[in-house]
Amino acid sequence: MKPTKAQTEFIERVGRWWESIVGSRTAGRILGWLMVCEPAHQSSQDLTEALQASVGSVSTQTRHLESFGLVEKVTFPGDRSTYYQLRPHVWEQMLWAEHQRIRDMRDLAIAGLDVLPAERPDRVTELQRMAAFLIEEWPGLMERLSKHLEKEKTS
Repeated sequence: MKPTKAQTEFIERVGRWWESIVGSRTAGRILGWLMVCEPAHQSSQDLTEALQASVGSVSTQTRHLESFGLVEKVTFPGDRSTYYQLRPHVWEQMLWAEHQRIRDMRDLAIAGLDVLPAERPDRVTELQRMAAFLIEEWPGLMERLSKHLEKEKTS
């Protein structure tokens, strides 16, 4: 299936966003297509055709997305192809991974306290304070998000 003009614009937007946070526009384009394609699962060939990307690039970037836990392989009885789809609850999982990155940032700031600069120590302490706040608040925020999503689902 070939993306519509509007889908193509969305795919490119997701690609540029992903590139800005991780570095591979093609991986972002794959994510974008997997968000809006029908059916929700796509073969490597489907991805190659829809995104006008090389076979090698699609192969490399789907493995990359798998390693991030964003994409999973699916197969069907009697069909020798392997398909890719977004993992269930992928965005919630991505936000929990962000929580770990914030803890890593806090750990960096704590390590920086040992070598705190005399001039403008806030360059280290500000990161440590913000990360500590987010670490404390993140689980509650995620719990509220889960309840909100569950409530929306039943409405």
